[in-house]
Amino acid sequence: MPDVQPALIEVPETPAAAREAPKRVTSKGIAAGDIVEVDKRGRRFHALVTELAQQESGRFELVVRPLDSRISWRTASVREVVTVWRKARAAAA
Repeated sequence: MPDVQPALIEVPETPAAAREAPKRVTSKGIAAGDIVEVDKRGRRFHALVTELAQQESGRFELVVRPLDSRISWRTASVREVVTVWRKARAAAA
């Protein structure tokens, strides 16, 4: 059996409540505050998700604020999202 390397620094144990991830709303796990890469008609851009809205058809539409001021699109569907960078959780106080 291989030897276990001793810890070099002490890492405090986080409570179970702090380890729980917030519940995500959409199929790709996107929530308000996340940064997403969107591909709209071949044009890729990064944007901050400000709001999620579910349409009557059941599909989700994202209200986004593009990080590049030259982009005029303010909405995107979940299908147009290429990559998601999740908002970091707040550190336990």
